[in-house]
Amino acid sequence: LSQAVRGSIVEKYLLRRGPASTDTGAPMARSALIAAAVAVGATLLKSDWPIHCLSRFDVADHVSITSSSAALAAAGLGVTVEKAAPFLLVISPEDKQMPPDADWLADWVENHTAWFREAFFQHGALVFRGFRVPDAAAFERVALAVNPDLETVYLGTSPRSQINGTSYVHTAADFNPHRTVPVHLEMSFRDEPPRLQIFYASRLDQHLGGETPLTDFHGVWSTLRQKPSFWQRFEDKRIKYIRNNDDCGSLSQIDPLVQKCWQEMFKTDNRTEVLAKCAEESFECTWDDANRLTMTNLQPFVRTHPESGKKVWFNHINVLHKDSMAYDYERTAVFWGGFRGWWPLFLSLYYRGLFSLLSLMRSEADLGSATGFEGGSLISAEDFREVKRAIWRNTVQQPYQLHDIVIVDNLRVGHGREIYSGAKESRRVLTAWSNSYPAKWSAGDQ
Repeated sequence: LSQAVRGSIVEKYLLRRGPASTDTGAPMARSALIAAAVAVGATLLKSDWPIHCLSRFDVADHVSITSSSAALAAAGLGVTVEKAAPFLLVISPEDKQMPPDADWLADWVENHTAWFREAFFQHGALVFRGFRVPDAAAFERVALAVNPDLETVYLGTSPRSQINGTSYVHTAADFNPHRTVPVHLEMSFRDEPPRLQIFYASRLDQHLGGETPLTDFHGVWSTLRQKPSFWQRFEDKRIKYIRNNDDCGSLSQIDPLVQKCWQEMFKTDNRTEVLAKCAEESFECTWDDANRLTMTNLQPFVRTHPESGKKVWFNHINVLHKDSMAYDYERTAVFWGGFRGWWPLFLSLYYRGLFSLLSLMRSEADLGSATGFEGGSLISAEDFREVKRAIWRNTVQQPYQLHDIVIVDNLRVGHGREIYSGAKESRRVLTAWSNSYPAKWSAGDQ
């Protein structure tokens, strides 16, 4: 029902009701019944009504994408770029009937170094689609062709598992289907975060959702700079990260920001070894009486890209802030729409209520994670809202196609994970990463 119609119903009811009665019980009951009837009627007529009333996501912040031919052609391959998201380049075989396999693609990558490097830095995210890459081992061959110097050390917040039969391939995130992963630059809280992140769509049998949103964080900073009152307080400042990791024997089952125990993160229960790794990473690490590890460190809010020289909103606020997941569920509710959108809407209300309850029992800095300024003040709800809207305005979200390989510049393009409908094992996205760009790019190998 429109606002005008609902207002008319209420006005007519008030006129018929007459002067206030001294018996308040019956009128209050009638008011409640009428309000419930109006709400139910409006919901039946338009099931999106509760979503649009409660969601803080504005559809004007959504990036609608349409593909067009790219100026940067590739020998033997079709190349398209998204008009509204020029950082996303899609590369596909011209022969759709007999597409090349993983070995062919690996050879192509190795033999077109100059093209690959130019496309990578010009756009930021390359999607190889339509090739025959049937399993994790085939994906690893392509990933090693992109960069033979892949990593295995992971200090991020998401739980991951290594894939049997591979040396460098892991699950991207072992969360249950209902858990959203806000977009982020991988391990951006480190002095030297990974520079290259590669994803592979191994299985896509979920009913709905499960996309990997991609965000241009250079575009995010360009959007935030449009408000001088914002960027002047952040551009040359440093962010303080606070991450609290429980002991594996007493992992919190209430706080969703506690995602790993510290023994799992560091792959050891030896405090001396943990402290050595903390020193290497510039983390200040301390344990409390409950054996809970607190890690704090400072990083700039904004970094300069080493190749383009452009400034990038480069931090982990979108993952570590307590309000982030609720915002993303509200966005998903709008995208899914109708009765399907009620599930993510419920999740948003649940997390909003949960963190409101947790705030009565502990300070924000005592949650699983928190972010603030170097001086100690935390990021306000208003500032985070500005950050969230800037991220939405620079994010594209397309469904995977089976066996897609997505290669992103982790110093510019962030990634996340949408919730999905289906069994946990119905969707499987794998990943590999490197702390450096390929050595042959700087060696001038053509």
